[in-house]
Amino acid sequence: MKSQGKALIVISTALFCALPLVPQQTREEAVSGMRKVSPSEMDPTYTQPAAFAQQLVNQALAMHPEVILMAIHAQPPGHGNVIVASNFGRIGKKGDEDDMRCIRTGKPNLEVNGPHFEDEVALKDKSGRTIGAVAAVFNYKPGDDKQRMVATAEQIGSEMQRQLPGASRLFGANN
Repeated sequence: MKSQGKALIVISTALFCALPLVPQQTREEAVSGMRKVSPSEMDPTYTQPAAFAQQLVNQALAMHPEVILMAIHAQPPGHGNVIVASNFGRIGKKGDEDDMRCIRTGKPNLEVNGPHFEDEVALKDKSGRTIGAVAAVFNYKPGDDKQRMVATAEQIGSEMQRQLPGASRLFGANN
C-alpha cells in the first residue's frame, strides 16, 4: 500500500509540474479560434473602429501583454451599443445581455470560458459616469490567480477613464 501511495504522489507531482507546460494561446491563436458571428448579431451600418477607442485598446494591449483579447463596447451617435474597438474585429457587433448588464449596473462580468478568463468592467469617463464597457480576456487554467486578472482589468479601466472627458471622446480622432 505504501508503494502505491508513493507512486500516486510521484504521478500527482509530475502532473502538477507539467501544468505550466500547457500551451497558452497567443493573441493570433485566440482570434483565429473565435466563433463566427451571425449577421443578426451585427449592426451593418457600423463597420469602422472608433479612432480614439481603438487607440485606447492598442495602448492597453501594449502595456498588458497578458491580455490576449480586448474590446470596448459603447454607443456611437445614431447606433445601439456595439463593439467600437477591439483587437479581433467584430466592429459593430451588438452588445449582448452580459455587456448591457455590466453597463447598466456597473458590476463586472467574470467568466471562465474553456482556456480563457474574461473580465468585463464598466468603462467610465473622468467624472465617473459609465459610458460603455471594456472586456479583457486572459489565458486561463485551473489554479490561475483570477484576482490578479481582475486587478489588471480594473487597472485597464482606470487607465482608460483618465483619458476620457466624456463618451464623445471615444469617437474622436487619435491624439
